[in-house]
Amino acid sequence: MNEQFDPKRKLSRRTFLIAGGSAAFAVALAACAPPAAAPANGGAAESAAPEAAAPAAEAEEISFLVRTDIRNAYAADAAAESWSQEFPDRKLILDEPAAGTAVNTKVQAAQAAGDLIWDGYAVIALPWDTATWVKQGLIQSLDDYIAASTIPNADDVIAGIIPTVLESTKAEGKQYAIPGNVGSVALGWYNEFLDEAEVERPLLTWDDVRVASEKVHAQHPEINAFDRPATPLTDLVGMIWGATDTPYTNDGLIDWSGEASLAAIEWMQGMVADGLMPAISAGFGTWLQKGTAIMSSYDVHGTLAQQSHGDGAADTGINMRRVADEARAGAPFWLNGCVVLDKANNPQGMTDFFLWWFGPQNKAMGKQIADVAAKPAYQYTYDEFIKGVPKHAWQLEGIDLVRNSVPFQANLTWGIETAAVKTWLEKALDPANDLSAADAMASAQEEIQAEIDEML
Repeated sequence: MNEQFDPKRKLSRRTFLIAGGSAAFAVALAACAPPAAAPANGGAAESAAPEAAAPAAEAEEISFLVRTDIRNAYAADAAAESWSQEFPDRKLILDEPAAGTAVNTKVQAAQAAGDLIWDGYAVIALPWDTATWVKQGLIQSLDDYIAASTIPNADDVIAGIIPTVLESTKAEGKQYAIPGNVGSVALGWYNEFLDEAEVERPLLTWDDVRVASEKVHAQHPEINAFDRPATPLTDLVGMIWGATDTPYTNDGLIDWSGEASLAAIEWMQGMVADGLMPAISAGFGTWLQKGTAIMSSYDVHGTLAQQSHGDGAADTGINMRRVADEARAGAPFWLNGCVVLDKANNPQGMTDFFLWWFGPQNKAMGKQIADVAAKPAYQYTYDEFIKGVPKHAWQLEGIDLVRNSVPFQANLTWGIETAAVKTWLEKALDPANDLSAADAMASAQEEIQAEIDEML
């Protein structure tokens, strides 16, 4: 189980159904845009994905499929117009999937029929989706096309990617995506509730959150003092990362039964027992309606709260940790990645557009990501558009933590693990069940191992 993924493994139907649910919503929020419908995963190809072919001769036309929310957040139409002005002989056509379309299924069917019309797609959630999309033969590695690109400053693009982010674009040493922006788990809070309760900021540790929640609850028992919208990513996973240097076991699975995990669950059980957080999350909508004071969430929740309630209404911190001066594994993070489809007609042209789009010379895109999508993947974007800008300070602090965080592994087990853990964590947090953290995670791990055995 030490390998990132084995392309010869058979994937169960359940694996595909659960592989993308929370990831799709998380990625949509990370882009600060309305969430797209989560694609239903289905039908894995039985053969391993083919190796990327040598770069093909340039074709004049590039066809790019862009998810609707990403098209808006990344200002893709303006980019296409600028591209056409700079490269008039290399036409870029934008398309977007119909609402409810399972993009991976549609692409795979077109590949099998030999009538694929798109060269690339934006975006997939990396590294959660990487192994699945490679296994299905949907995408190809970009290394040869990057090396062959003649786009000005192409070399600077890859060199400018935050190192841990670059690692998350890869599987088994091959790069499968050009990243756009980064999301991570972080604390956020409404300032008015913390001001009324005389809570000092920033909140950083488990104890900080506990004490602040007690004070807020005393002032406002009608709201959730603390909550998290996506179990187990924004609660247990985030707390594991903030409490241990080694969030993975030697088998390549998250250490759900380790000391850090059990301590985190016991902390949450205490919060539920004392009425400081709900056993089952009240959701992101409740946060936006100011029904929650403090939340561990996708790190755009502070920005979205400000959009709803005005500048200064809320602030964004970083992933909470167990000990103030020990970041440990940092924060769980993920990225929006632009990919080249396997069997594309113009993979070189598509790669060239990605390198131009996110390149240091494209000032409009750099500012767009900084202002709208948040947490760029490139150091040069921080240097030019984020450093020294007070409203973007949270992005700089967040990416500095990501820079020193343990990345997720590109494997086929994320969906299996989180589905089982979600069920058993919710059971453990329900006081009526009287279920210990250790027993809950032991049961979760039994389910996880059974699912893994089925897909072998």
